[in-house]
Amino acid sequence: MTPISRALALAVLCLASLPARAQSPAARPLPEAPTVDPKADKVMREMATFLAGLKSFRLEAEETFDLEVARAYRVALTNVRTLTVERPGRFAADATGDTLHRAAWFDGKTLTVLNKQQNVYAAIEAPGTIDSVLDKVAEEYQVLVPLSDLLYADPYSTLMEGVLYGKYLGIHQAAGVPCHHLTFGQDGLYWQIWIDAGEKPWPRKLAVASWEDSGVPRYEATVRRWVADPPKVEGQFTFRAPAGARQIQPGDLARTAAATSAGDSR
Repeated sequence: MTPISRALALAVLCLASLPARAQSPAARPLPEAPTVDPKADKVMREMATFLAGLKSFRLEAEETFDLEVARAYRVALTNVRTLTVERPGRFAADATGDTLHRAAWFDGKTLTVLNKQQNVYAAIEAPGTIDSVLDKVAEEYQVLVPLSDLLYADPYSTLMEGVLYGKYLGIHQAAGVPCHHLTFGQDGLYWQIWIDAGEKPWPRKLAVASWEDSGVPRYEATVRRWVADPPKVEGQFTFRAPAGARQIQPGDLARTAAATSAGDSR
């Protein structure tokens, strides 16, 4: 995956499937060599090491992002996403809200994605780890799982690939707790992260915007709840087709989602 595509995994630009206009990054001077504040780098490494050390975890996040309509006005839309991870090779995801009604399961062999609104699903054979299946769907299907940067075995490398600058902004509030507030820039976009300043460095909030839309963050995710080592639930990583569900090809699933979102946004 390229540095830009990794950052867009945060920004939900592919899975949102919204009929927004395409955006080209505006030219803006950036350092030729990475210049990351040592304190910002230290906090990122501590957060990434903490996440990587968890055998399993669950998060619930509220995502807000902007849809621009006919270059005339913006609409703020919200989804709620849950992710349950069991390293190295299983996860389950669910998203519901203004634009998404979708769930996914990866059992170490097959990734299955269900469009709950259309009651259609697609399966992708991808035996291996969470890292390998996320890379596969990104490279072969141009699909990026929102917040997937946090699922990788090495979150630091995933998040920091292609970073051109990074700054530590101080202690600011996010999700109701004091957090280390960091900002980073890449070619064409910038992103911010708020990391819990308490005993456990949970990432509490993410915000991503393109240089062109620097005045308004395009995407924000506030993690409302983290659970380390959640109770195991039998079958939680296994897909069971709902009554009447129809299987389609993975490429058709993305087109179906786009059509559904376009209808919802009118």
